[in-house]
Amino acid sequence: MSMHLSQLLRVLPSAVFAGNANVDVTTLTDDSRRVKSGSLFIAIAGSKADGASFALQALERGALAVVSQLEAPAGKQSQWIQVADAKLARLHLAQEFYGNPFASLQVHGVTGTSGKTTTAFLMEGVLKAAGYKVAMLGTVCSRIGNRSVPAELTTPSLLDLHAFAAEAVAEKCTHFVMEVSSHALDQARVAGMSFDSCLFSNLSRDHLDYHETFEAYFAAKKLLFTQYRRGVAVINVDDSFGLRLANELAAQGVSATKVSRIGAKADVIPSHVIVNEAGLEFTLSPLVLGSVKSHLRGEFNLDNVLLVCGWAIAYKLPEAALRKALLEVQVPGRFEMAFSDGARHVVVDYAHKPDALERVLATARALCKRKLVVVVGCGGDRDHGKRPLMGRIAEDACDVCFVTSDNPRTENPAEIIQAILAGMQKKNHVVIEDRALAIQAACRTLGAGDWLVVAGKGHEDYQIIGTTKHPFDDRKVVREAFGC
Repeated sequence: MSMHLSQLLRVLPSAVFAGNANVDVTTLTDDSRRVKSGSLFIAIAGSKADGASFALQALERGALAVVSQLEAPAGKQSQWIQVADAKLARLHLAQEFYGNPFASLQVHGVTGTSGKTTTAFLMEGVLKAAGYKVAMLGTVCSRIGNRSVPAELTTPSLLDLHAFAAEAVAEKCTHFVMEVSSHALDQARVAGMSFDSCLFSNLSRDHLDYHETFEAYFAAKKLLFTQYRRGVAVINVDDSFGLRLANELAAQGVSATKVSRIGAKADVIPSHVIVNEAGLEFTLSPLVLGSVKSHLRGEFNLDNVLLVCGWAIAYKLPEAALRKALLEVQVPGRFEMAFSDGARHVVVDYAHKPDALERVLATARALCKRKLVVVVGCGGDRDHGKRPLMGRIAEDACDVCFVTSDNPRTENPAEIIQAILAGMQKKNHVVIEDRALAIQAACRTLGAGDWLVVAGKGHEDYQIIGTTKHPFDDRKVVREAFGC
């Protein structure tokens, strides 16, 4: 893909540029590390660094020009495009360069602390079962139709979003499903997008190293519904923040479809609920074809399934498509059975924050006939305050806890473990810093009727030590421990 710089400059009518516009731009980027010959580099102030500080580096790497709010440095006037608002310029450039792809797609977003990935997978499944070609962006993977690519961030940068959407349009997708993170909303990565449906799952402790307060965290999530929504809103009102969101939207004259597992005042409430080792089954009055079934396990997944049911009803999708997706969709690393011989069971789950760990362990406890074991750690360079909370939740829910390393990143794993132990008062834990050894030791403790939850990494097939990703898959380690 390429476009004349002169054509791009037409969407920046007040820009100051003294160079040659009769050149081809081959890529747009706001990351100097991704600059190559023919790139147009947009200098944006980020959460950690100001893009303008990398502008000269971008030019050295072959960028045709830099878009910046700052004046051109001496000698760089012919390669410098000065604008009043670099973020707004980035949006206009992306829309022009990629052909405004979101105007050709029906866009569906889900936000919340937990459940986004499962909900997005289910939404994609319903749309596919209804006969649509779907693109999906999420934590586990990004997918256009049936082609998958790994995902680096829950919500990519604005430029990457537009590039992905343009590819989806080129491949004849009509619907676009995405997880929308609080970071993406706060940083306006979804600027220029309008969502035909917005879903809210829940809000619990996470990302406070970035947002600092729950109020700021909630305010970021709320933006999806107040700034970017053009269609239906579906909200889990069992969550206190979900109920608050629904009430605040109602005060603004916005009607949301409310779902509730516990019988709160809502539009979608299940009855005759069965939650067991086989999955979920319940009746939903708006649906007419009998009980609803899913192979997903646990009450936390019941929340996710109900949210999707509410969405399918509000968005008027076929009931048959909803039922088909609920029966067929499996989500990697979300209460995924890594091993079972009928007597011993090992589940791998992405739970890496207090509320998610509590939910997963409660589900495992309900299914467990004897001893419940957990392998738990916390990631480095992230919210330090959640570490003792994770330790307390693990020891309260389980008979034996193996405390280990997760993705330590640039922190000392031993210090992270000590922070987890600070929340633990019982004597039911074992510390094994090496994650593979901890998982293997936990597997060896299992007898008939016992369950093991390996928490924290789920679908990830790597471990980040320092700034390097090393191959590591909890599921593979579990299978090897049992000789599979």
